[in-house]
Amino acid sequence: MVRIKEPAVDMNALRLSAKKEVARNYSASLMSNTKWRLLFKALEASDADIKGIAVKFIGANQEWSPVLPSLYPPYVYVDLWPLNVYPLVEIEWIEFRRVVVKKRPKNVPSELVPQDINAIRAVIEATGKHFPIEDTEQGFKVIGHLK
Repeated sequence: MVRIKEPAVDMNALRLSAKKEVARNYSASLMSNTKWRLLFKALEASDADIKGIAVKFIGANQEWSPVLPSLYPPYVYVDLWPLNVYPLVEIEWIEFRRVVVKKRPKNVPSELVPQDINAIRAVIEATGKHFPIEDTEQGFKVIGHLK
């Protein structure tokens, strides 16, 4: 059997390309890599029962619902399983919702899972840093970039 080797992805080139796209298409960047790392580390270390998030990437027309992100070495990247590894700069926003929709296979209706967004917000606020948080009808967003 012949195995075809996938070409290696140049993560640094992806990160630099994303930074250029942000500079062209967004009026302001509100989150640095340092702030994203602080946010994700605080959430990972907390007892908050995070059921899921919604995330929108720069240049994307849709949002995604991965499991809670984890930092990916060398920590300017985030692992959004089952999606992929992305540069932190590609995150336009993440949203924590009161109700997380869990899709299920084989035409089984989605499960609606309640999530304590007040506990999640308390973890974020306990860092002592000011994060760009916007309240939404469904919960709250942490804004990475403004159009």
